[in-house]
Amino acid sequence: MTTYKFSYYVIVSEPVNIAGNCILFSTRTSKELLVTPAVLLSLQANLIELIPEPILQKLIDYKFVVPESELELETIIQENKDATEKSSVLYEVIQPSAMCQLGCYYCGQKHTKDYVSNDIQEKIIERIRLKASLGKYKTLHIGWFGAEPLMGYSQMRTLTPRLKEIATEFGMKYSAKVVTNGLSLKDGVFEDLTKNLSVNEIEITLDGTAEYHDQHRYTKAGGKSFDLIFQNILNIVRKPDFEAYKCKLSIRCNVDKKNEAGVSPLIQQMAESGLKDKVAFYMIGVYAWGNDAHKASLTKEEFSERELEWSAEMLEYGFRGIKGKPSRTKEVCFTVSKTSEMYDAFGNIYDCSETSYVPAYDNSDYKLGNLSKDHKNVNLKRSILNEWNDTLLTDQFPCHSCKMLPVCGGGCPKSWHEDMRACPTAKFNIKDQVLLNYLQVRIQQNDSSKIQELIGLYPGKKWLQSLKNKFSDTLIEV
Repeated sequence: MTTYKFSYYVIVSEPVNIAGNCILFSTRTSKELLVTPAVLLSLQANLIELIPEPILQKLIDYKFVVPESELELETIIQENKDATEKSSVLYEVIQPSAMCQLGCYYCGQKHTKDYVSNDIQEKIIERIRLKASLGKYKTLHIGWFGAEPLMGYSQMRTLTPRLKEIATEFGMKYSAKVVTNGLSLKDGVFEDLTKNLSVNEIEITLDGTAEYHDQHRYTKAGGKSFDLIFQNILNIVRKPDFEAYKCKLSIRCNVDKKNEAGVSPLIQQMAESGLKDKVAFYMIGVYAWGNDAHKASLTKEEFSERELEWSAEMLEYGFRGIKGKPSRTKEVCFTVSKTSEMYDAFGNIYDCSETSYVPAYDNSDYKLGNLSKDHKNVNLKRSILNEWNDTLLTDQFPCHSCKMLPVCGGGCPKSWHEDMRACPTAKFNIKDQVLLNYLQVRIQQNDSSKIQELIGLYPGKKWLQSLKNKFSDTLIEV
């Protein structure tokens, strides 16, 4: 007979009601379960046998309890390795240009007017075809990355039909993503990207409203960029048939001490402009990019507090898809893959997207080779980052003992190896994130009594009390 224990990878929320019921969140499965104080006490005392059978079965199914003999860390890492090994997606990143119109102060890249040559294009195609011929993939997914990928738009248009031919030749689906500053994302470009280049995801960067963004993300000549980018976004989402394009638009806001005050007004401007239900929005802290940009950032703890406040504002304005509970992450990034790579405009091959065009990494082992001589060698020695999952089994970094490991995958391997903490902000606000998710569900269900009860329980939570006015007509103080 199997004996069970309370999983190490469970977060217990604060009570959500007067009865003291709490939410269990399993970072192994990203599942949640509302439990009574009696069930929680049995779990914490490891008196699993006292839990009624129907409830126990749910706890087992969602991995809130696991076999007594299971070494959970080893299981998690093996699941991560299996997901990478068995992946049916061939993901390749291409940088068609080394040029960018912007001169963002925190960018560590050196931009030049260089583009993927015809010769390099041929070698990219040949290398990807070799990988596709392995026969294990069902999808070819291309990430167009920068510098600014739309500066190499003509190269993207030349390469895409040939990449699609590879997908067809080997019976794969084809899709693509573009990460762009948005300056060149005109209406016609958007239509071409989605209809002809099969781009189904576009991520654009806005670092606050114009007042803040233009001090962060200015042109090489020091000019402003916000108004042009924002208008491009509006032109796209206001197309009568926007939904028919089936392209996910997201806006990323890079935040540090210089522009943190610009996030709230950006949320308001997006809401008032009709973007709240058409564009996903998220915030991240500015990080080191071969430079000291991270020194101007908020601490992880500070950011986690502000993130809750911004999420509450988004909830009040009616944004959809607000960040709540994190999801299980088995592949932290393509650096853990044995096949996925990135190719820059000079034909250099990398297994980390944060290292190309950055002078600080010119002579590092992040550069795996060059297409001029290595385009047929699909077994290049990868950087130290590729051993990330094995590293997590050791005590080299604190991840091996962190309850958040299953949902963050350890964070950025490069940052840890550069002696910089790469913990997700959720590590510092996960209990509130669980409450936020609970609140979102109650709002969707229009369950005002449970919303009122939760808000009334925590008069000291600034982010939660900020929603008080939204429900003040019927709010009951607890």
